[in-house]
Amino acid sequence: MRETPDPPPRTQLGDLLGTYARRDDRAAVVTGAPLLSVLLVSWNTREQTRQCLESLASTADPDLDYEVVAVDNGSSDGSADLLADQPRVRLIRNKHNNGFAAAVNQAYRRANGQLILLLNSDIRFHPGALSRMVDHLRRRPDVAGVSPLYLNPDGTFQQHYVQQPSFAATIALVTALRRLPGFRQALHRFQMRGEDFSRPRQLASGSCILLRRRVLGQQTIFDETFPVYWNDTLLARQLDQAGHELWMLPDAMVTHSRGASCRLLGPTIRFRHLLGSLVGYLRMTQPRFRLPVFRAALLADHLIKRLFGRSVQLGLGDLLAALRGDVGPLPDGDTRDWVVLFGRTRWSVDGHPAVLGQLAPGQRLLFVDPPGGRPRWRCEVTPIGSAAWHAVAPTALPLGDAVPLVNWINRRIAAGALRGWLDRHAGARLLRLDDERARPVLGRLGEDAVLPAGAPRPMEWSGRG
Repeated sequence: MRETPDPPPRTQLGDLLGTYARRDDRAAVVTGAPLLSVLLVSWNTREQTRQCLESLASTADPDLDYEVVAVDNGSSDGSADLLADQPRVRLIRNKHNNGFAAAVNQAYRRANGQLILLLNSDIRFHPGALSRMVDHLRRRPDVAGVSPLYLNPDGTFQQHYVQQPSFAATIALVTALRRLPGFRQALHRFQMRGEDFSRPRQLASGSCILLRRRVLGQQTIFDETFPVYWNDTLLARQLDQAGHELWMLPDAMVTHSRGASCRLLGPTIRFRHLLGSLVGYLRMTQPRFRLPVFRAALLADHLIKRLFGRSVQLGLGDLLAALRGDVGPLPDGDTRDWVVLFGRTRWSVDGHPAVLGQLAPGQRLLFVDPPGGRPRWRCEVTPIGSAAWHAVAPTALPLGDAVPLVNWINRRIAAGALRGWLDRHAGARLLRLDDERARPVLGRLGEDAVLPAGAPRPMEWSGRG
């Protein structure tokens, strides 16, 4: 295993499928190149990456000649060191998080194979899955790529397939208009609800897809203006417009944990990237007059939710930036989960050290004091060691939480201030209410999950990874 800088782009290579190659494929064959190159991007998913590589090795036939080109996007959890010790892996270490699309393109320029497997670190292969995908391309020279059937970690079918979205579906995806019948039906068609996945069909998913190199560009696979989201949708659209078929095979199965890296972004960064890239996708694929309609629908949805006191996914500034197609920067550094704990009493050095012992690996604590008896408008968050922070949120009205209406107002204002602080810090948000009077904050922090209060080891979250 060697670690070397990313070399300059190479010329496009030919297809090593021999008799199945197209007559118009004039690219050269590199002597000694492997049949398959696996492109793997890593960002703070050490355990999922280890499981993914183990399943890949177990599903590959002994005679399959393959390489793994991995790009680590500046992980802080030891993912790069894990990759450096793996056989077959050629590792590219990035100092910063360059985004998924850019990392895939980096790996692609280092790859030598004539089949390209795009593989997310949260995928685990079932026995024989990869062989069936390779065999399908060998039997079907007209097929450009193939994806497996996705299962949830509990073994149930995972609805992880989408079609090219209609304009109505894009609006329904990100607004409350999804509740209206016409928009709801458009969204369900986009998400392929109720479709038959028990037979092979023309369909593909970008988190695990095997592609022929000759249908791809010479230097890039993804458009890097879509750093995280919608890059695979755009690729599928481009391949379809070029007359290439992509298939899904139900007898090639994988387990997909879903969102191992994306959830580390935190809800605000994640949704801004989703929405901003969707605006870019619409700009490239829809008539010009539709983009102002889309923006108006999003702004109206935001303002109506704020008017009626509903939670919104982005503040107005982030929303306006996303509607311009500005996805914002990707985070570096600490991406541990936030456990946001609302306690019955204020933090004390003597009274709460046991709380820190309940943290699971990969978590950090934000302990929030209850409202004070006197009004205060400042939100102060101070570190307590390396794994915990203490928050004193604003108290708008006197009496703290003694009167239900006053408590409701104080908690809502505190939630808004704390969400603003969390929005500036990456990491999934796990909310735990040890104080029943803190229930007004539910749904106001952009939390990813709500943890049980008072349970032993309450910080564990089965949804991680």
